[in-house]
Amino acid sequence: MRHHDPWDVRDPGATITEVLRRQRPKPGDVLVALLSSGASPDQSIVDVVRVHRGDRPDRHDASDLLRGHAQALAGDRPWVDGRWMPPQHVLMTLVCRSGRVVPGRDEFFWLMAWRYSNHGSSAYDGDVYLATEHGWTGCIDERAGFSPALGRKPRHLSALAPEPPTAMTLVHRHP
Repeated sequence: MRHHDPWDVRDPGATITEVLRRQRPKPGDVLVALLSSGASPDQSIVDVVRVHRGDRPDRHDASDLLRGHAQALAGDRPWVDGRWMPPQHVLMTLVCRSGRVVPGRDEFFWLMAWRYSNHGSSAYDGDVYLATEHGWTGCIDERAGFSPALGRKPRHLSALAPEPPTAMTLVHRHP
C-alpha cells in the first residue's frame, strides 16, 4: 500500500477525469482543483476553476494569479492557540496542451509560479499535472496513464500523416 503525504493526490487519474468532465478544457487552459487533504481516506474535489487560458503570463503575474485563486478557493490558514493549523486541502494544477505527455516548459513554469506565490492559504500547493490528447502525467508525481486524455485520441501515432489507401491496398487476394 502506498503511503500518502497530506499534499498528495491519491488517485490522479480519477481526479483528472473529474476535472476534465467539469470544465471541458481546451489546449492552453490551466485549471486548479481544490481537493480535500491527501491525509483524508476519501479525497474528493471541492471545487475546480480555470485560472488561465492561452499563452503563459509573466512569471510574477502568474504567481499573483495563483495566490488570488488559492485564497479564494481555500481561504486563509487559521491561527489557533498560538500556532498555524495544518492546511486542510490540496491544490492540484492541470495544464492542458497538445503534444507528447512529457512535462515541459509550460508545466514547470506553473510549478515554479506556485513555489513563489506565497499564498498562505489553508491548502498545500500540490503537483502540476499535464493532460494531452495522448494521456496524462505529473511533474513530480511519476504516475501517468493513457486515459483520461484531452479531447479526441489521435487517429495515428506516427509523426507523418497516414497515406491514403490505394487500389492495391484495397484488393484482397485469396489463394
